[in-house]
Amino acid sequence: MRILLLDLYPKRRYRISKDTNGGFGTGNDYGDSIVARTLRWLISRNIDWPPLYAAYTASVLRDQGHEVEFSRELSQKHLEGDAPGLCLVMSSIVAHETEIEAIEKIRACGITVGAIGPFASSVSAPYIDAGAFVIAGEPEMYFLKNRVDEDLVANFSGLVPGQQADLDELPRPAWDLIHGDYPPKFNLLGGDARMLPIAATRGCPYSCFHYCVYPLQQGRKVRMRDPAKIVAEMAHWQDTLDVSYFIFRDPVFSINRKHTLALCDELEKSSRRFSFIIETHLNNLDEELAHRLAKVGLVMVKVGIESVDASVMNDAKRFTIAEDEQEKRIRMLESLGIGVTCMYIFGYPTDTRETCAKTVNYAKKLNTAMAQFGVFTPYPGTPVFPEYEPLISTNRYEDFTQWQLVFRHPHLSPQDIRDLLGRAFNAYYLRPSWVWKYLAARLGARRVVKRSLNESIKVPEQAEV
Repeated sequence: MRILLLDLYPKRRYRISKDTNGGFGTGNDYGDSIVARTLRWLISRNIDWPPLYAAYTASVLRDQGHEVEFSRELSQKHLEGDAPGLCLVMSSIVAHETEIEAIEKIRACGITVGAIGPFASSVSAPYIDAGAFVIAGEPEMYFLKNRVDEDLVANFSGLVPGQQADLDELPRPAWDLIHGDYPPKFNLLGGDARMLPIAATRGCPYSCFHYCVYPLQQGRKVRMRDPAKIVAEMAHWQDTLDVSYFIFRDPVFSINRKHTLALCDELEKSSRRFSFIIETHLNNLDEELAHRLAKVGLVMVKVGIESVDASVMNDAKRFTIAEDEQEKRIRMLESLGIGVTCMYIFGYPTDTRETCAKTVNYAKKLNTAMAQFGVFTPYPGTPVFPEYEPLISTNRYEDFTQWQLVFRHPHLSPQDIRDLLGRAFNAYYLRPSWVWKYLAARLGARRVVKRSLNESIKVPEQAEV
């Protein structure tokens, strides 16, 4: 059977990612100041990858013997004589209306179409109303347990119950299928090095689950891949696609210290050179673990600081460590040659202009290689959403970018938020002290990536992934 995986995006001046934000997606529209607009332009041209679940779904379906096509455009050939037997649309909140329009066109041509991914799984009604079926949960797991044939396709309708499977049962994601036409890239730190997303774990048990979307599909229980299979996958892409640079898409990398140390052991045993980026909580990075990770190729850590105001964090039920400990751990990482990106959020329910200004000043004090300022967004499907639903101020899901205020805030207007974002990016990045910090981080990352590309030792894969 011919199966089309359709990954559609609205035409915007900023980068749209369906993989970030727990698979709901983000639209990197940072603000209206000169620095915000410059960052928006740079990111839109230098960072891009499709959702990881799409690559896994493609590999599972291809292993079943189907002819799988991945496309970011719905063309006439898909609707006419060369139409697929099944079309699967990658869902997201930031491309929602665009996806619905495409689903209606596909169904009008008599083609069976489904919506997959975390957003459709959590907010299924609009997709079903447009004529699609929706697979609940992780689509790659469903297809791993259910072979696609004409009878199965004929019975697809409404919300299809999800399936569970062990992460190690999944084949390698089909980056070879996707990479040719849509090569993933992350060029801000690694020059022109090729990059691929990868995952070591899924699931997040942290207290911010009431507004965070990661647990909606991945759950709160942490599931882990065999470290040997993770390294085998990295080695495979190094050998076949010349990729030595990876970005781990775990909700909280290193959440299980024992598993992370086992991964370090496997990376060392491989005798290969890789470079990688992780996102985690500072509480999970002690000095020993940071040393081990730096030794096996860690070049950048992304951490959520969110707000420096204790009352704002308490009201949001967001766990954080003390300010002095945050700075201590950041300096420790930097001393190992690891760049740090700190992420901050404006517009929590109790935020004011004053609390946001305090957060910007704290960001300047930390002076990390990169800083990202975003906007608190209540997402449909999360436990907190019913509280905000009467306050939602937009009728388009594509406005839920994380850089717009989408609800009536008690202290801040949408224009206040845009002003705060623009001023924050200007205040942070237009400083000589930051310029020197960024250049040092970029130089360090380029050296590590170059070493990975030049010194990697080709050895047989240790395990089949």
